[in-house]
Amino acid sequence: MKPRSQKRPWWVTSLHFLGVGWFIALAIVLGALSGVWLDTKLGSSPVFVIAGLLFGVVVAFYGTYRLVITLLVKPVKQDKKGPRV
Repeated sequence: MKPRSQKRPWWVTSLHFLGVGWFIALAIVLGALSGVWLDTKLGSSPVFVIAGLLFGVVVAFYGTYRLVITLLVKPVKQDKKGPRV
């Protein structure tokens, strides 16, 4: 029986990065589409498209950081008193 502290299989890491890619794409596309929708509702020019695009990019960068950190950092041991290194 293998101990749990061994490395992850390659396919688990691949699926994790595939999820990161989908997260980036969806965050940017949804931000841009919501900006287009707001521009058509309010009759404004590309103001909300640009704002939605920028918001999507910021969310994509932050989410990517959070997702990749969980992949790179070793898990911390926890007990009833809190996390320990």
